[in-house]
Amino acid sequence: MSGLRLAVLCIGILVGSGCRIEDRTPTGTRRDEDAVHQILNEYAQRLSQHDWAGVRSLFWEDGSYSGPIGPGPTSGYDQSISIDTALRVLERWLRGVERENFDVRVLRTDFRQQGDLAAAWIVTRRRTPSGSTSRERDWVEHVVLRQIGGDWRILSVAVSSPPGGVH
Repeated sequence: MSGLRLAVLCIGILVGSGCRIEDRTPTGTRRDEDAVHQILNEYAQRLSQHDWAGVRSLFWEDGSYSGPIGPGPTSGYDQSISIDTALRVLERWLRGVERENFDVRVLRTDFRQQGDLAAAWIVTRRRTPSGSTSRERDWVEHVVLRQIGGDWRILSVAVSSPPGGVH
């Protein structure tokens, strides 16, 4: 029996020495995560308030947007456009629309940070104009942010609205 125990022990040592636990703890601080979450909340609030300059201020100079902007089908948006162009289209589409007929609320955020790069999958509920009323639908947004010189800002937003919304 002792020979069998010795063999098992040797095999265990060989296997154990070949295994290594990798530390994949994301770099960054709680302060970074808080700053990014604040930007994401401001993004939703400023969109809801039709504060286009405020939304723009959350993006780096070459920020981009990809996804549905205004009325019409939610498919066929296979291009990325500048945030400036996206905000101009959104502003034109919402001109004269009552504020209660357009709203963006953050429902859930899945956050990941690695150094000065962060990304978040956000589920938002958007109320959008539909004739003289509005309709609500859940959207999935992937937001990529970058920290430069101590400031976090958005690099890009990609948006999708699955058929039937997100559950």
